[in-house]
Amino acid sequence: MSKYLARKSVFAAFLCAFLSVTVFAADIKEVVKNAKASYYTLQGQGLRTFKCTVTPNWQKFLEDVEHKPLAPDNPKLKLLKPVRFSVSIDEQGQSKITPFTTTGEKIDPSLDQMISGFQDMLSGFYQTWTSMVLSGPFSESESGLTLQQEGDNYRILGKDGGSDVEIKLTRDYLITEMKATIEGSIIDMFPKFAKTDKGLLMTSIDSDINHGQQRVAFEIKYQEIQGISLPGQVSIRVTLPTQVIAVEITFGNYEVSKR
Repeated sequence: MSKYLARKSVFAAFLCAFLSVTVFAADIKEVVKNAKASYYTLQGQGLRTFKCTVTPNWQKFLEDVEHKPLAPDNPKLKLLKPVRFSVSIDEQGQSKITPFTTTGEKIDPSLDQMISGFQDMLSGFYQTWTSMVLSGPFSESESGLTLQQEGDNYRILGKDGGSDVEIKLTRDYLITEMKATIEGSIIDMFPKFAKTDKGLLMTSIDSDINHGQQRVAFEIKYQEIQGISLPGQVSIRVTLPTQVIAVEITFGNYEVSKR
């Protein structure tokens, strides 16, 4: 997990670089204008902020780590089962994540490293998800990118702070791939979207870092809260050269603030 966490800031930095790059020519303006209108955004549905509770499937996680079924009275499992995470997301998409227990007791110090790792993993998920869904995966301003047309498809290329950034779109403005070279790492992202009557909503994203040295995948199932699609269940899978970390988490107790 520590190797994944070391890479998380690189992954998040790529997202910030991608979302800050902008376009230049009139034809690019038209492509991006149409693309922006094609995507489901939380802000477009009136979301301002939200809070929720995140519950990991601790038993499945520990069984994957230990490669064997666990008895209900497993000591570590008994310590982890009451642990939850309180999450709040502000208007800029920044997350505040706080662990707590359902019993009101303090978290056992022996779990500190694991809990910290889960906090960072959740933070990485929210950085990725809000960057794509909060206001949409395209910048508001227009300067610095070039457009290539490949048959009926588009490729948008640009630089940001010395980083090469690339996004591929179909003729229907569906993003099929995003790529960046940043801080010496090559990050290739493959998002997938569901068609809704309010636009394309991201349901998964598979990211490859440095040609297979690491992979990070999110799969998202949504629930409707006050007419807004928010995560209900998420699976996270991190593949390292010598380890696979798989996490399943459930989201509930939403409190939504709308404009």
